Parts: sequence; C-alpha cells; structure tokens
Amino acid sequence: MRPRNTTIGSLGRAPARASQQPPIGEPKEPERGAVARWIHGALFDNIGLKFLSMVLAVTVFLLVNTDRDREISARVGVSYTLPDDKVLVSDRIDEIRITIRGPWQRLRRFDERELDRINIDLRHAQSGEIPITRDMIHLPAGLTLVEPISPRAIRVTFDRRADKLVEVTPRVSGRPQHGYVISEVKAVPATVKLRGAEGTLAALLAVPTREVSVEGRADSFTAETDAEPPDGLELAGTSQVLVQITIDEELVTRKIPAQVVAVRGDGIDPAKWSVEPGQVDVTLTGALLAIEKARPTLVPYVKLAPGDSKPHDADVVIEGVPPGVGVKVSPERVKVAPVK
Repeated sequence: MRPRNTTIGSLGRAPARASQQPPIGEPKEPERGAVARWIHGALFDNIGLKFLSMVLAVTVFLLVNTDRDREISARVGVSYTLPDDKVLVSDRIDEIRITIRGPWQRLRRFDERELDRINIDLRHAQSGEIPITRDMIHLPAGLTLVEPISPRAIRVTFDRRADKLVEVTPRVSGRPQHGYVISEVKAVPATVKLRGAEGTLAALLAVPTREVSVEGRADSFTAETDAEPPDGLELAGTSQVLVQITIDEELVTRKIPAQVVAVRGDGIDPAKWSVEPGQVDVTLTGALLAIEKARPTLVPYVKLAPGDSKPHDADVVIEGVPPGVGVKVSPERVKVAPVK
C-alpha cells in the first residue's frame, strides 16, 4: 500500500495550523490601535442613526415627564343682568379666580380669555349673597376645575332707582393772562337729569363738568364739554354742556407811598420854596395793567401863581394818571412857604 502523506489529515485535508499560545503567566498584548478604533467606531459609525435615536429618546422622555397633570390659576369675568326698577349699590366684583387642572401640554395652550363670562341674573334677586357654583364655569375639553373658587359668593345690595334734576357746576383750570380775571362762568344748560340709586341722588346737589382751561386767555369765550356724574349714576339725556366764560380786566387798588411833592408855576423857582409835608401817599384804583404802566410816571405837585410870596396851603395834583383810573392823595393839601 501506498503510505499516508503526513500532511493530509484523516479527511484528506491539511490540519489547521496550531496557533502559538503565549506562555502561561505572560499577558496577551492587545493589537496596536484596536482600542482607539473601537472608540472611534462607537462614536462615529452610523452617526446619523445614532443622532436620530438620541433625539427620539429625549422626545419620549420629555413627553412622558412633562405631560403630567399640572395646576394653574385663571380669572373668569363676571357680568350682571340688573332689574329695571332697582340699582346695584354694592361693590361690583368683575372677576373671580379659579384653579384649573390638566395635562401640561394642554395648559400651555390655554388662554383664560377663552372662558365665557359668568352672567349673574339679578332681575328677581333680593339683597344678600349670590353663590358662585361649578356649573357656572365652562372649561375647554381636557381641563377640570379644582376647588376653591374665590370668592365663593358675591354679596349684592339694591336701592330703588330714581331720577333727579341737579345743577351743573363747570370746572375751570389754569389762570388767565396777567392783568385779567374770570368774572363769570355759566353752564348751558344750567341743570341736567341724573338717574340712579335713590339714596345716592338724595345727597347730590350738583354735577361737575370736565375741566375747561383758561390758561393765558384774555378774552371771553364759550367751550363745549361734558357733564361727569359720579360713579353709579347716569345722565338721562345728553352729557354735552356749553360753558360760557367771561374774562375781564383785573380791577385793583394800589397804594404808592412816599411820593415827593414837586413845586411848579410860571416864573417860580422850586428851589426857593419848601413843602410840608414833602411826601404824600398816592392810591390808584382801576385796571391792573393801566396802574402798573402809570406807576413810574406819577408826579405829585403843587402849582403856585405868579407873585405868590407868602406861606399858604395848596392842593396836591397828580400828573400821569391814565383815563379810567381813580386817584386819591393823602394828605390832599400841603403847606408851601418861601425859603428864608
């Protein structure tokens, strides 16, 4: 027989080459760069899929953890339907506060302006407390009301409705031009009819208007404005009012003390005459601007006749007084005498 080839195995194949194992007790050296390649592959291989997976994971986490039920506060407006023969005199509550519960994603989209106002029908109600109940509040789908409601009730008080005719009091602001004053303010119409609670009207004597400015004015004028009734009262008719304002020159009395008396006369030498007293007080009455203009030009004097040579009393005359201005001198007469 032909001898078996030592290089052929029992199945006719060459036996696998036996790997050389390191000696026992010696550590196996890792292939150079294998760890770096593994880290690089873990971070950057299929980076698009890995990023998408991370985004989906974060989204699921946020949805699971942020869509839990939360609570927020909200305000609900309140309106009233009032009876025709009565007036609500208690303080009105125009809104209430509530607490709403629901998924956070739904609450984030919620706007309290979506809520319908609570209408309280008082046409057949008596004075007292009106409760605010859950069925008065209508929330969007997915949201629930949490107690308490604040306030839980609204106190109402009524008074009988009445009409009353009251005077109109014009309101004026500012100051006229210097030298002028307001001499008359008149409202047309002089009265208006107010409607409201009988008790409130009983204590009211007049209704004011909006302010009309007279700042810097020097002439009379008419302004259109409105009557302004107090809160809780209304005008039974138009609120328009005409305000007629009359502006005149300011009349004053001004005293100008210690004015030196001069001596005048044809052929008279003032230095040769003495005056006793030598000063007088001058009082002017008339328009302020005219007096202010005339004040620097005033000259008190006595007039002597030619040939006067003896002491005598003489009237004091004031020069420089404008027309329409009254004048008074104190004293009215002085003693004049030649100087020796």
